[in-house]
Amino acid sequence: MYQSLYRTWRVRTFSEMVGQDHVVRTLRQQARTGHFSHAYLFSGSRGTGKTSAARILSMAINCQNLQDGNPCLECEACISLQSGTTLDVFEMDAASNSRVEEIRDMLEKVSYPPQFVRNKVYIIDEVHMLSNAAFNALLKTLEEPPSHMVFILATTEPQKIPATILSRCQRFEFGRIGEKDIVERLKVALRPGLTAQPEALALIASAAEGSMRDAWSLMDMCLPEKGDLTEERVREALGAVDRGFLFDFIAALLHRDAASAIHQIDQLMRTGKDIQVFLKDLSQHLRSLIAAKLDIDSRLATKENQKRYRDQAANAALEQLTWMLERSVQAEGVLRWAAQQRTVLEVYALTICHPRESDGSLAMQARVAQLELQLQTLQSESSIPHAVSPRAASARLAEQDPPSEKNTPEANADIQAIVTELPAEPEQAALTNSPEQETVPAQAADPGPESTPPGAAEAAAPPADAIVPDEGPDAPFSSGMTPKQIWNSMLERAKKELPSVYSIMTGARFGGFQDGCYRLMFPAENGYYTSFVMADSRRTMIEQLLTQIGGQPARFEALVEGTQQKEITAAQRTARDVQALADAFGRQNVIVHGE
Repeated sequence: MYQSLYRTWRVRTFSEMVGQDHVVRTLRQQARTGHFSHAYLFSGSRGTGKTSAARILSMAINCQNLQDGNPCLECEACISLQSGTTLDVFEMDAASNSRVEEIRDMLEKVSYPPQFVRNKVYIIDEVHMLSNAAFNALLKTLEEPPSHMVFILATTEPQKIPATILSRCQRFEFGRIGEKDIVERLKVALRPGLTAQPEALALIASAAEGSMRDAWSLMDMCLPEKGDLTEERVREALGAVDRGFLFDFIAALLHRDAASAIHQIDQLMRTGKDIQVFLKDLSQHLRSLIAAKLDIDSRLATKENQKRYRDQAANAALEQLTWMLERSVQAEGVLRWAAQQRTVLEVYALTICHPRESDGSLAMQARVAQLELQLQTLQSESSIPHAVSPRAASARLAEQDPPSEKNTPEANADIQAIVTELPAEPEQAALTNSPEQETVPAQAADPGPESTPPGAAEAAAPPADAIVPDEGPDAPFSSGMTPKQIWNSMLERAKKELPSVYSIMTGARFGGFQDGCYRLMFPAENGYYTSFVMADSRRTMIEQLLTQIGGQPARFEALVEGTQQKEITAAQRTARDVQALADAFGRQNVIVHGE
């Protein structure tokens, strides 16, 4: 009769155990010195070797010829314990023997001395299933057992065991077994002449999720009668997609190609693949991409696959991959309760391809980081330096208002028409990256004439958050403050109350006060920030601060250095900003939102 692999290759000595070095080291030392406890508790997830360790320990404390803490497997005690012909080692499954009567029957035999070995051992598996009355019956014997008695309790849920039981046992935690250790152990089951691809064994180890018994069961299912064990055969047995499909699906998500992603999901369903398995494989693929992004090579991946991971990770920002992994894990949780599993996967793909502000701060960071990566790629491919840094441009596009219903192809066409039809104005020339142009310092700002005093352009401009010195004969307002003092006070409040607006204002300077209007002057390369600051909601908030501090109605205006201070329409302002962004990054990389 055929015997399953996990029974055929069950470990028989401490040296054969994998992934539990801290447990093996202690138990071998106790067996070697003979200083073992009267009660043990082995806890951990399924398939990590708790029952096997209990059986090995029962042989080690009774072995007549220990081999460095390991049972010799050849003496009379070891042979009788392996064959199960002695009643001195008793195993009980508490899941099917949880009543107090059954525990009392077992405890009645505790006082009898062992017949064939030195110590009597009772192994109680899944001990957390015992009833409260059964635990109470076990408590007294567990506290003061006979000198020849050893209890070994095993459980997967130690939190359900009473504290009175836990305090009377030596507790050992069995952790999940590493994938590398599982792969090395699986190799012992390969028959002579049979080989296995490293990817196939790695796939089995990953699917086992730290359980050696699960790994043996999967290996038993995948091993062919003839031929080698291939990755393709393992994926067919597990219902998983091939690695190439995962690379293609991730590529569609990174390029925000929703149509291609939905088409691949349709192919996935037509081939009868399990969506739960696919999402698990997708999460594993994203973790591999993140590892490649951080220059951490997987020990289970071949050099060819590691190169593919690095190449694909180079086209994505770390924040983008992290966000995709987070949403994948969320989709796995939702999938368990969904009536239409395909819909969950499609919603995941559409969310990744079309992220919105409502998706949370992590989605916002992912969008900004991905935009920075694209800008850096464009700069590296072009010898023309851009006037605006990727960080500034990304922040500008990420902080703009959510798109309105006017963000349609027709509306974008109208904006483009305005850009084409507008005559050339002085501010258009100021938007170019001119090396001769310099920013006028705040100290040179004059509230009188609109033009800048001669020679002021020779000084370096201080940051906008610097306090403007109160020089000159500015008449104080009813509040007793000069315009410059009011401006400085407004900056201090904006830093706390309007942090996003304040961060943009740090790239400009105070342009003076005239006719009840405070002016903020942006350098030419940051001219597109004027429309951001002059948006009705933001301009109103700034004017309210100025009015409250100054004690009289105030107006606010943001302008570009060197331009004529004249009123322009909203359409002209939008067209100017669109053209500036198009010149810096290319028109195909600019998305125009309606007012």
